[in-house]
Amino acid sequence: MRKLLLVTAVVAALTTSAVFAAETTLTVSSYGGVYQEAQSKSYFKPYMERNPGIKIVEDTSSSNAKLKAMVETGNVTLDLLLTDDSFGLETDAQWLEPIDYSIIDRSKFIDGAAGKYRVASDIEGTVLAYNDKEFGGKAPKGFADFFDTKKFPGSRAVWKYAASGIFEAALLADGVKPQDLYPIDVERALKKLDTIKEDIVWWDSGSQSEQLLSSGEATLGLVWVGRAVSVSEKGIKIDWTNWTSQTGYWVVPKGTKNKDAVMKAINFFTEPEQQIAFTKYMPYGPSNKKAVDAVDPKFKGNLPTDHLGTRVLMNAEWWAQNGAKVDLRFQEWLLQ
Repeated sequence: MRKLLLVTAVVAALTTSAVFAAETTLTVSSYGGVYQEAQSKSYFKPYMERNPGIKIVEDTSSSNAKLKAMVETGNVTLDLLLTDDSFGLETDAQWLEPIDYSIIDRSKFIDGAAGKYRVASDIEGTVLAYNDKEFGGKAPKGFADFFDTKKFPGSRAVWKYAASGIFEAALLADGVKPQDLYPIDVERALKKLDTIKEDIVWWDSGSQSEQLLSSGEATLGLVWVGRAVSVSEKGIKIDWTNWTSQTGYWVVPKGTKNKDAVMKAINFFTEPEQQIAFTKYMPYGPSNKKAVDAVDPKFKGNLPTDHLGTRVLMNAEWWAQNGAKVDLRFQEWLLQ
């Protein structure tokens, strides 16, 4: 009897060890805050519930530099990183695993959302937001009106960042067609910006842009769509005549030990059900085209994917090659 109990205990211990050994831990790094909370509710927790052998550990650093250092030293502890338009390009191939489209359904994504080394988590944007009480019932229509201080007087809130879309906005306001934006005519854009330079209030953080609009310090602004929606109850409205796109992308660091598992996770995160769930918490558009028309009604009409026809796609490759030089010229202009 004692021998039988001993054998049973050994078998139980081995079984328990096998279960723990079979568990796969995926470390996912994102932006933190309410954004990552929305991802956790929509993506991470549902995935673990449906896949008991998977544990997702969340990291909030979301650092491209950290990912590069891990790969270069051979100490890869991240499995998945959320990044922006500036990373995940073919020029970054040395640090990234190619997306496995035998696991991830490439056909489900909207145009431009599925690349060789990255897939879109969500579609974001910088929009023209304005105070509805300021212009006697008139509403600005596009970037041309943003630059028209006679028709729409007042301060303009603008992100102090060269690759924010402000160069594209200036050129479009100056008559350049969207298909002719690149290569950016930097001097022409700065000449157009000169016409509103004294009216610009620069912002450096999303919360600052909200404050500028809600306080009335700025009557118009080029701000992230999530921030514009956050102050909508204070009379701030969005004009979708023109808007510049930003995107959150998933990338996989080269050398992850869980490559297949993380590709399966990405495929789940970008399914319609999860993408629709995400829009309940954040006013960003889904990257899955089947989810675009089925999003939560709370934000319907104010999501970037409700206005894809007026989207100005920023050329991330051009900015990757020319951004440093343009930023130097931008900094010079700021001091003039």
